[in-house]
Amino acid sequence: MKGKKFMAMFLAAAMACTVMGCSSGGGTDSSDSAPAAKTDTDTDKAETEKTEGNGQFIEANVDAPNTEVTDETIRIVLASEPSTLWGAPAGKIENESVYIADAIMDRLVAVDENGEVIPALATEWEWVDDTHCRFKLRDDVVYTNGQTMTADDVVYTVGIWREYSANTDTGQFILGAVAEDESTVVIEFTQKAPDLLAMLAWGNFGIVSQAEVEAAGSLEAVQSNPVIGCGKYRFVEWKSGESIILERNENYWDKDFKGYYKRIECTFTNDAAARKLAVDSGDAQVAVDMPVIQAVTYTEDEKIDVVIYDFGQVTHLWFNMTEGKATADKNIREAIMKSIDYEALAMVGTGGTAEQALGFASPSSYYFNETYTKEERKPDVEGAKALLAEAGYANGIDLTILGTADLIPMYTVIQENCRAAGINLTLNTPDTASFISDAFSGNYDMITIGWIMDNRNPSIITSLDKGTIEAGFAIGGPKVTTDEIDTLRKDIIAAEDPQIAKEKLAELENIMKSDCIQANLYPEMKAAIVAKGLKGYNTLERGFTCITDFYK
Repeated sequence: MKGKKFMAMFLAAAMACTVMGCSSGGGTDSSDSAPAAKTDTDTDKAETEKTEGNGQFIEANVDAPNTEVTDETIRIVLASEPSTLWGAPAGKIENESVYIADAIMDRLVAVDENGEVIPALATEWEWVDDTHCRFKLRDDVVYTNGQTMTADDVVYTVGIWREYSANTDTGQFILGAVAEDESTVVIEFTQKAPDLLAMLAWGNFGIVSQAEVEAAGSLEAVQSNPVIGCGKYRFVEWKSGESIILERNENYWDKDFKGYYKRIECTFTNDAAARKLAVDSGDAQVAVDMPVIQAVTYTEDEKIDVVIYDFGQVTHLWFNMTEGKATADKNIREAIMKSIDYEALAMVGTGGTAEQALGFASPSSYYFNETYTKEERKPDVEGAKALLAEAGYANGIDLTILGTADLIPMYTVIQENCRAAGINLTLNTPDTASFISDAFSGNYDMITIGWIMDNRNPSIITSLDKGTIEAGFAIGGPKVTTDEIDTLRKDIIAAEDPQIAKEKLAELENIMKSDCIQANLYPEMKAAIVAKGLKGYNTLERGFTCITDFYK
């Protein structure tokens, strides 16, 4: 069963689900940044999937660390070429630049497989108060130029984040840093949010050498020639339009890390089929960011392995609840929710690799609460029609749903579901710039926006934040909120105990359920293709690919 045949059967199954409804088994519990981990049974199951052969996909983050080094080169095909290799001074966070930055710029802390914050460039830390954290730095970290890292480098780096990336996650929650001595630095944050510590492990928070940046001549110059870090690999060359080359850092401070490949060469193509062909032909060993619905058709290809994984984000369907919108009427919102076949939608949205989302957080998250049951989420077309009639739309209603072009398969399922209840849904899938403009302005009745709950930083669920909504900066969401919802969101972020945060999220979920503010659709999945037998597919924050850990 290959390619077109698999896809035909997959789509047929999705259509059957739409008509008749589907059922399947439950998920597993794990966490990326809260105190929960995969069980031994989960790991055994993943390893079994890796060895069973054709028709299976493999999971990420299950292989043992590499222990060998070679002089070989690995070639990785990215979905696009980054515009910068150091996003902080450019005020950007791009997926592809994070892949590179993670390899060449280490952070103060790291996060282990259980979601615990562990030492990296900082050996220890303590919260001085709710918004100040003191870090003690390693004394054996050497930059590309041979100089040792000091607290002044951290202060300089934090200053770049704050000055040039104040509108991104890199800088918007940080006020500054002060060096207490050569190896001690205190970072000040904008508000109480304990998970900001774990956020500092993200790839966009790499620490750089002030001397090397200044030697480059300008912040613009160093963005394309970032010989400024102390990571596992060192930057070698960027051939614009062709490739980015990194080389193993033989002076890396963490002697437990072994980079199997001496060189990493990243190339770029936005054509997913071309990325797959590159691995098929042996020109590359890894192709990242493959569309899941496409990747599942490759599971029987004998030359490759398909990696599919949940990265902690759920797609949510939000209703515009501003005055004058039809979806401001709860009956309309509830009618839409009753119309949707969530199992069929999950089959299409995840390529059949995951079930519908019964909570706001992903089932893989520590913060998952099962707010719904499958039984209460079964399609109820007659109930939807009754609610429409009660709202004054017995003869039907016209609505629009806003999204990007990649959502068309999922939106088509929602469109057909709604049509059965008398809701004529127009799909508005403009270019990215127009989508962002419409999402900010509220030019929609319905929109899908996903959130990752594993890191409770101040940027989560901003579509429910009163200040963000009033300032006109909420992308998507209901465009309205309440004091109760606003307070709960802040409590989730500020809670020191993850269990308290989970309970607060449950309260918020019950309010959203009662008022039909949004519908949880499905956990989003990521996919990649690797050469048959390649090991070490590990992920970073937000499901980004770690390009340094691969081995044979």
